[in-house]
Amino acid sequence: MSSNKIKSVIWVILMDKKKQKITAGRSPETVTAGELRDATCRKLRISTDGSQAFAIWICSPLLQIQLKPTHYPTALCDMWYDLLSQFSATTENQAKNDLPVIMMMRNVFYPLHKEKLLVIHDPQARYYLTAEAMFNVLTGRYPLEDELAFKLAALQLKMEGKKDTSYPSGTIQSIAHELLPWDVMRRNKKQPLHIEKRVREYMKGFSLTTPGTLDHLYLNHCWTQTCYRCGFFTGQTELVGKKKDVPVRVGITPHNIIIWNKITNKTLAELDNTQVSTKLIQGKDETTKKNKVSFDVFIVRFTVMASVKKKEINKAIPIYSKQACMMQAMFNRLRDESSLHRSKGKATTSHLPVSVQQTSDIETDDVFIQNSMNFTNLTLKKGTKEIPVVTKHVSNKENIRGLELESNGTLKTTRRGKIVKSAIHQKDHKTYGV
Repeated sequence: MSSNKIKSVIWVILMDKKKQKITAGRSPETVTAGELRDATCRKLRISTDGSQAFAIWICSPLLQIQLKPTHYPTALCDMWYDLLSQFSATTENQAKNDLPVIMMMRNVFYPLHKEKLLVIHDPQARYYLTAEAMFNVLTGRYPLEDELAFKLAALQLKMEGKKDTSYPSGTIQSIAHELLPWDVMRRNKKQPLHIEKRVREYMKGFSLTTPGTLDHLYLNHCWTQTCYRCGFFTGQTELVGKKKDVPVRVGITPHNIIIWNKITNKTLAELDNTQVSTKLIQGKDETTKKNKVSFDVFIVRFTVMASVKKKEINKAIPIYSKQACMMQAMFNRLRDESSLHRSKGKATTSHLPVSVQQTSDIETDDVFIQNSMNFTNLTLKKGTKEIPVVTKHVSNKENIRGLELESNGTLKTTRRGKIVKSAIHQKDHKTYGV
């Protein structure tokens, strides 16, 4: 008598807020992340080439980890408490109540130049990449200037099949929280009529567009932002004039390291990877007294020109975090990837949108996309002027308290230098949970 085959079900959460049921013919603990991603992409009708743009992630409110194709997602979910202890500064109660889910999201190592070509030929891949970009915009993970946020809000409504005439006067401002990031809402809380006016004006500008061009246009605007395709991490650092460390979000791409204040969502620093070096300083393993925990430190070192003596000064920004080792690993891999593409003559540093090129193998829908919209000169309206889309400006009101280094790269023997060495294992995680 033949035994029945084992059938296990794994649910994969997608970025359009839906979930996909994957049935495996063996125990779920033996299904790799690569197999799970490929099976999910087949069900979603994403091409084989398009599947490389995605990866399996394990996510919760406290931690998000992209898995390698050889990892076992369900087995890692069973180890989630241990992963939280290793990579997040959470309390024991928070860790016990945290439940991870398996998701399919963008592969942070997938080159941008390949994505720009992929979305022309693979509408399903384009759909899920757009859904993820929209999530990052609406949650503030991609900090935007107000005008760009208004334009993307109008695009979102158009993608949902809405027209500006669908909303009586005053109704757009009532749903603005569903269309705009929280920091944009906070900056414009005293002028709701301005929000409605700007969104309506941009919607009218999209009156001739079609559904096939809208998601592509949304992605093109996101590509102009240097934070696009960031690997995100959390930690804390010191700001000038602040007595306590400030929680920060660190974004790493092949070209930039970006640091944001998590409380204000303002950009504190944006550094070119070709002009910085990094170092990982590991903290002590033991937990200190008074609810304090050991942290590693991700040191970002760079050179600035002194305004008074006109000489170069070596500076460093310390990021205290249990994810410091992950930041260092991400920086090393993406820097090596960027160097490899430069040596091959491939331009991967540009965040400018690309025009859709017509080739012999482009299908009818792709030709339709090209003829319907020109993506080469994305602009925003400010008054009567049309200005190019730009990236987020660095805040001039908040300054990170950097460290000065000796010529050999060691910390200067100052009070701050001593503090960094001791603070590696004396940070209070009760206030600055990751």
